[in-house]
Amino acid sequence: MESEKLVSYLEKLEQTSKTLELTEITSELFKEAKEDLPIVALFVQGKTFPAHSPKELGIAEKTMVKCLSTVSGFTEDKIKDEIAEKGDTGKAAAFMLDKKVQTTLGKEEVDVKGVKKAISKIASLEGRGSEDAKEKKVAELINSVSPKEAKYLVRLLLNEMRVGVGEGIVRDALAKAFDKEKNEVEKAFSLLNDYGEVAKLAEENRLDEVSMKLFRPLRPMLAQTVESPKEAVEDNCSAWEYKYDGLRTQIHVSGDEVKVFTRRLDDVTEQFPDVVRAVKENVSAEEAIIEGETVAVDENGKPRRFQLLSRRIKRKYDIDETVKKIPVVTYLFDCMYLNGKNLIKKPFQQRRKKLKSVVTEEKELKLSKMVVTENENEINQFYEKALELGHEGVMAKNLEAEYKPGSRVGYMYKLKPEAETLELVIVGAEWGEGKRTKWLSSYLLACKDPDKGRFLKIGKMATGLTEKQLKSLTERLEKDIIRQEGKKVTLKPKLVVEVGYQEMQKSPKYDSGFALRFPRLLRIREDKSPNEIDTLERIKKIYST
Repeated sequence: MESEKLVSYLEKLEQTSKTLELTEITSELFKEAKEDLPIVALFVQGKTFPAHSPKELGIAEKTMVKCLSTVSGFTEDKIKDEIAEKGDTGKAAAFMLDKKVQTTLGKEEVDVKGVKKAISKIASLEGRGSEDAKEKKVAELINSVSPKEAKYLVRLLLNEMRVGVGEGIVRDALAKAFDKEKNEVEKAFSLLNDYGEVAKLAEENRLDEVSMKLFRPLRPMLAQTVESPKEAVEDNCSAWEYKYDGLRTQIHVSGDEVKVFTRRLDDVTEQFPDVVRAVKENVSAEEAIIEGETVAVDENGKPRRFQLLSRRIKRKYDIDETVKKIPVVTYLFDCMYLNGKNLIKKPFQQRRKKLKSVVTEEKELKLSKMVVTENENEINQFYEKALELGHEGVMAKNLEAEYKPGSRVGYMYKLKPEAETLELVIVGAEWGEGKRTKWLSSYLLACKDPDKGRFLKIGKMATGLTEKQLKSLTERLEKDIIRQEGKKVTLKPKLVVEVGYQEMQKSPKYDSGFALRFPRLLRIREDKSPNEIDTLERIKKIYST
């Protein structure tokens, strides 16, 4: 597919916000994409690689400004002014290239495959001199397309396509384009985590062939919240486990090879060699995909706070030393695949039995603590014991339920003592005043509209933050600044935070239609991706109760 043809569809998508129209246009695009369908299914979402891929471009707006200056001949300051005026780097790029005063690089026409090939090449550049090499390759790629195409190419390279197509629209469009059921498409995606691959299988009428793949992490099943044991029991949940405050870990085993993935689908095998060792020595399976919670513990085996464990998640150097300073215990609670057999359609009690049959418990690897009861007094005693031991609360599970990757279904609930909290992503901030001028000190929070792939603003978090927190947050967020206007900055939606709040109100001020009063930071969720934050649907549900 020629990039100009793809752009014609992106322009149509950008002109509507209606879900049915977005689905119809995307469906037509998918049917016309032919052999480029896997690439197009990612590009239309503003994604260059699937979620399971370790590859990433890592192109900041600062780099993009340099590249646009090289291609257009305008100064970097002029380009920054244009971005600030238009509020969109893609639109600014189209304008600057249309008015460009010089051409410094030779043109070479590219199609969708060519764009993908160039992007893969850029992502592969590492080591000394890689930044300069990236800038050169990005500039060459931008110079090879028309100003109209550059608008969307620049957005793609910055992972902000802005055409209203998220995973929900892609799912529905694939179903429509290739006459499939939506749940067939969604099921395939939950196992493969790659709409490019799913699109090709749908086109070839092979969705029924989809199965789990070892070392391809699947999305974890998610829990809903209840306020009392009675609510869970009424929904047929009678298995109760401790809710551990740790890192949700999905462990893949094949012979002597073991890999550890987070709920974000990140590979953290190198950061957790102690977990790998414990699994190798105590899980007697030739092949397995098992799930648990990895918890930081003290010398007596008591749980420590998650924020301490987050240091290990990010650590890339001195890992052996960090392992000694922050030891962990992994509590296993599910088994989705064992020795060639897919178990996700099996009832939880059978999956748990299979798990128990292959695990030898030891100091660093245990089965989660579990009781089976519908007696409210027994549940409350179990709950109080979990809290006494320093755990977050309890989980309630349906013994007869299958495993639903990526879904928040009524098969699993969490019961915790604290008030309702929200998991949101930071999408903007403001530089402070006075002694806080060197820090970002007011943070714009957003929830998710998964169908359209949009993040909807819901409030600002500005009070109750210590100087240490401001310094840490600023260091984390500075590299994700997309643009700046005065003191306000727009950020890539990457950092997930858990927040408490005093009240939720309806408000036209934010595009979610709601506003949080006095949101406060509870913790940074290193283990969660922006795809997992609370949705507008949940916000509406909380507001209505």
